[in-house]
Amino acid sequence: MDLHCEIVTPEKQIYNGTVGLVTVPGDMGQFTILKNHAPIITTLGAGKIRVIAKSGHEDFFKCKSGIAECKDNKLVILIHS
Repeated sequence: MDLHCEIVTPEKQIYNGTVGLVTVPGDMGQFTILKNHAPIITTLGAGKIRVIAKSGHEDFFKCKSGIAECKDNKLVILIHS
C-alpha cells in the first residue's frame, strides 16, 4: 500500500494524492514521513511542507502552524498557511 497524503487549510483542501515522501516542519525540527511510517500525531511549526509525489513531482506548501497524523499509510495534515 502506498502513502496517501491530504493537506487541508481552514478554507480548502490544497493537496490530495499518493506520495513518495513528505517533509514537515515539526515543532522540534523538520522530519520526513515515508511509506510504512510508525503511527504519529504531531504539532507543526512555521516553515514549508515538501511533498514529493509518487510521480516524482515536487510541491511546497507554506505552513504557519498545524498538526499532522500518520497511520496505516494515510497522512493528514491540517495547517494554517
